[in-house]
Amino acid sequence: MFLQTHNLCKDFGALRAVHSVNLKIGKGVHSVIGPNGAGKTTLFNLLTGFLKPTEGKIFYLNKEITDLPPYEISQLGLARSFQITSIFPDLSVHENLRVAVQSRLKASYNFLRSFKKLKGVDEKTQEILDRVGLKDMAETSAKNLSYGLQRGLDIGISLATDPKLILLDEPTSGMDRKDSAQIIELISVISKRIPIVLIEHNIDAVLSISDMITVLYQGAILAEGGPSEIQKNEKVQEAYLGGYRVA
Repeated sequence: MFLQTHNLCKDFGALRAVHSVNLKIGKGVHSVIGPNGAGKTTLFNLLTGFLKPTEGKIFYLNKEITDLPPYEISQLGLARSFQITSIFPDLSVHENLRVAVQSRLKASYNFLRSFKKLKGVDEKTQEILDRVGLKDMAETSAKNLSYGLQRGLDIGISLATDPKLILLDEPTSGMDRKDSAQIIELISVISKRIPIVLIEHNIDAVLSISDMITVLYQGAILAEGGPSEIQKNEKVQEAYLGGYRVA
């Protein structure tokens, strides 16, 4: 398993936002879904160190990371993309990715370092540009990309940090159908090499791309299984699929 939680809980005053969640994240795409207020983003904040659990433990590659700060979790190879893009808008697409690649080098802050010694950085940047389909827009300012392409760049920045696991928080939010389909295809391709944990409001996309789905309801796991199993689950249909919009 890449990531596991044991009886994970998070309280905000009298509100228990995450209640005794036991997750096991393996290969492929593992989606976390549920109605508004189900605790999905709170769960992601716990997994990445932005919140500390009230109870429970988190293990990543068999190492406990429960009390580690976000930067240490990131350095271990757990990357996260947020609902809002984290790109540098005034830098080019290439520069955004190069900075992310360089951030993982021990000499990343040596600004007098010869450009020739950064050849490996440039090669890796070009590789990621290819993987996220942005090679032809390498010199374009990030702020001039469509929203869909900005999300693709955001995922590319996550890839540039050499992740062993990627958490994506609503990557298709606010997109039209075409851009959404491109991002889902990109996620599918990446997941063949790197496991992905996905929060996504587009239920059709979730059912088409996921290997495993966890349904949260009022902070607790309501159901878990493959797409066909989740579709047939009466509790899920009653609590969420039939009467709620996924968010």
